[in-house]
Amino acid sequence: MNDTLVAFAVLAWLAYLASRLLARHHLPELVAFLIVGALLGPSGPPVINLIDAPSLVALRPVTEVALAVLMFVIGERVSVRALRAARWTLTTGVAQFALSAIAVFWVTSRLGADRPVALVLGALAGAGAPMTIAHIVSSVRARGSYPTGIVGTHAVSDALATTTFAAVLPIALLLSDEAADIGSAMLDFVQLGIGGAVLGLLGGWFISRLGFQIETSGELLLFVLVHIVIGWTISGWLDISLPLAALVAGATAATVSPQAFSVRLFRTIKTIEQPLYLLFFALAGASIHLSDVPKVGLVGVAYIVVRVAAKIVGGLGGGLMGGLGWRRSLRLGVNLTPQAGVAVGLAVIASERLGDPGAEAATVVLGAVVLFELVGPLLVARDLRGWSSAEDENGDVPEEFELPHRVLVAAPVPVELPEWLIDQAARWRSSLVVLMPGERDEPHATKIGELCSSRDVDFEFRSLRNESLTGAVVRSRSQHHADLVVLFAPRPPTGASRLVLLPSERIARQLPVPVLTFPLNQPESDAESPDSDAARGQRPRRLPWQSPGRSE
Repeated sequence: MNDTLVAFAVLAWLAYLASRLLARHHLPELVAFLIVGALLGPSGPPVINLIDAPSLVALRPVTEVALAVLMFVIGERVSVRALRAARWTLTTGVAQFALSAIAVFWVTSRLGADRPVALVLGALAGAGAPMTIAHIVSSVRARGSYPTGIVGTHAVSDALATTTFAAVLPIALLLSDEAADIGSAMLDFVQLGIGGAVLGLLGGWFISRLGFQIETSGELLLFVLVHIVIGWTISGWLDISLPLAALVAGATAATVSPQAFSVRLFRTIKTIEQPLYLLFFALAGASIHLSDVPKVGLVGVAYIVVRVAAKIVGGLGGGLMGGLGWRRSLRLGVNLTPQAGVAVGLAVIASERLGDPGAEAATVVLGAVVLFELVGPLLVARDLRGWSSAEDENGDVPEEFELPHRVLVAAPVPVELPEWLIDQAARWRSSLVVLMPGERDEPHATKIGELCSSRDVDFEFRSLRNESLTGAVVRSRSQHHADLVVLFAPRPPTGASRLVLLPSERIARQLPVPVLTFPLNQPESDAESPDSDAARGQRPRRLPWQSPGRSE
């Protein structure tokens, strides 16, 4: 086991380095996780083989728990609140799933695939990759209802795929084996479909009712993780679908919880989202069977081509029915093509339960997933990069936009705010919340208060104490409902490694509102020394446009 953990640690480190290199070239980090995992996994070149098949089996519980946590977070995107806000998410999810399932079943049957194989391929064709899309949306910093709705559409697709597969599996089992036990086939349906949904409903309700009483973020995170591990244990005992249970649990918790607690709950869990993405996708890449790609044959090629065409047509039709607008609906199909987690898990179940027909269907699906998971994210990232919430449903930028009512100004050290910032807040008639070290009666805070009073700007000073800047800004933004964040942060030291995100970059990734970052003009030694005058709050930092000894 020690060797397995060491191998995984090396895999994770190499995947992280590769992701940072790709990020510098504006490519999705997820692609690096998958490629490194595939190259170092059992199907990679023997010379650099790092993770063998027994190691993957030993790490499977870790992978499954990570998958459950990520699916729980994605459940927020298919809650009743989310579906009401973006009706096209549901219409598109249902339309493209139904079209993909019917078209793939019909075409593969005509090409000579056995009925059980065609049924399984049809059930899995509509499955998506919500975790893949969620990571891409986060990495390219896409804002607005459209990128969020795409994640929700993939989640709807996965839920439909799981329930449809649970209904189709007994039929495929009876068609492939005349001596099959009908009672056992019906039990498979109850376990995979109904069992996962029931466990998710109970778990989500339980987390909502008890988690509401927890005050600290650390305790709330521990509470959720413990219950997800309990859900993983129960799903193993009863042989039910863990991804479906986690997705339904997240949707249930987001629906039945008060909105304030729902926001706090999912914001807390998202603090560990990035490490889980690396863990899951690196191991998922190691599980990719590169040798299956040449084996897909004519049926596999048809599966890939028909699925892509059905996704594009279904995305167009479902988007128009949901009021999305024809331009976005036309582009939506490409964003629905990635396929991963749930399809792979269901394909493995099919190979275990159906024998040879299941193994044939699994070979086609796993081979296609390699293509969809390596090429799809690049296309999605290209489409979503730079997407702004200011764009309307037709893809046009409106001439007018809503001015911010409350602006959060944050700095890790005391600074003298420039007068133009306060003047701009006065023109917008916005209130200011200033978050920085020190107390309200100290000189830098007093001066800011005097400037705000002279411009008739509402001003509130919040002291930054023993807390990370990223966590304090995210919490304060939510607490004060700020529409804009203005961040004054030190420049990175000369020659600093760009493998690690700066605090300003982490803040911009986590917040749903615009973040304006201005550099502080300070010596490197000042920025790094905890004993400097500025770190003790004895003198404010200068901004680049301010002369020494003079504030603007």
